[in-house]
Amino acid sequence: MELNLVNVIILLAAAQGLLLALLLFQKHRALFANRYLALLMLSYTAVLVHLVLQDTGLYLDHSYLFLLSGLALAALPLHYLYTQHLIFRSQTISKNEFPHFIPFIVYEIILLIAIITNQIDLSDGGEVHVSKIPLLLQFYSISVIVLGLFYLGLSLRLIRRYNDHVKDVVSSIETVQLTWLRNITYTGGIAVSIFCVEELFLLDGINLSNFIFSSIGFAVYVYGMGYLGLLKSEIFSERSVEKAMQTVEEIEISSSGINTVKYERSGLSDETAKQYLQSLLMVMRDQKTYRNSSLTLTELSETLSISPHNLSEVINTKLQKNFYDFVNGYRLEEVKNDLADPTKHHLKILSIAFDAGFNSKATFNTLFKEQTGKTPTEYRKSVLTSASDE
Repeated sequence: MELNLVNVIILLAAAQGLLLALLLFQKHRALFANRYLALLMLSYTAVLVHLVLQDTGLYLDHSYLFLLSGLALAALPLHYLYTQHLIFRSQTISKNEFPHFIPFIVYEIILLIAIITNQIDLSDGGEVHVSKIPLLLQFYSISVIVLGLFYLGLSLRLIRRYNDHVKDVVSSIETVQLTWLRNITYTGGIAVSIFCVEELFLLDGINLSNFIFSSIGFAVYVYGMGYLGLLKSEIFSERSVEKAMQTVEEIEISSSGINTVKYERSGLSDETAKQYLQSLLMVMRDQKTYRNSSLTLTELSETLSISPHNLSEVINTKLQKNFYDFVNGYRLEEVKNDLADPTKHHLKILSIAFDAGFNSKATFNTLFKEQTGKTPTEYRKSVLTSASDE
């Protein structure tokens, strides 16, 4: 067996995928979604091994190993289910999840029968020529493309919905935003798209790259999904984040961020809402709860003895803001006051921002520039200069 550079890269990715799967299985008690990520890593590890076996011709004497190819049909729904469990904090396996694996099961059964009865031609060790592609393998390629785009698309839809809603339950989104998962999902989509292009060329009799390009794409996807999933998703096992995420489904907002229609049946009277608003503003002013950089809607609602749903309704309908903008508005005002205070001129801007409740320099600078039209340094210079001129 001769291995080229691409095969070595793919095998290294497979080895990393196996290692990451073992690490994730050890950590699954902390986060239920990690079970799905571990199974996803194992599935793609098997698929990557399949690609190497196909390229090196080992299927000639070990055709039963071709069963590894079917795990791609299992990995695709696992990506979606991992995303779903990570976002919605499900702690059990639902019976509704099993139908997702029907294509995988059907393919494996038919493939096994074909191998046993010698109805599948692997005489070239898996090297594909358009005249020798069995109908089953054509169906497999089409299924990978269709299911890949379908499940990755569903995952992106879930992530987009989550990222739109998360600002209604947390005041700092840096650690809980799923930008990393969105980017990795796009990477998987690119790999599937490359595979689709290579397959289309092959059907026209052109072996574009012997699926080298798509193999590298899937290897990058496996690396990224495993490492980032292991490092980034652990934040969701923290109790404060877990409680906040449990309200995401309850606190749904429109694309504009405000939706009064959904509160029509909440049972919260206008008079009670005004009382809640007064209590909320008093706590923010007197206790300065916004200085808690990890403040969540759930934590603030517990302080006020108000349900998270009612508190969200008050902020949305009475202040026309979501929770994220509401809390960071207080933080920005405190920073602006401190920057305008000559007695605090010696303090570093970032120190002032962190004291006010920000925990990210990039987020602080972005929000500050959006509100004032100036950078914090420009703002401090302008207000102190104006004060000295007076």
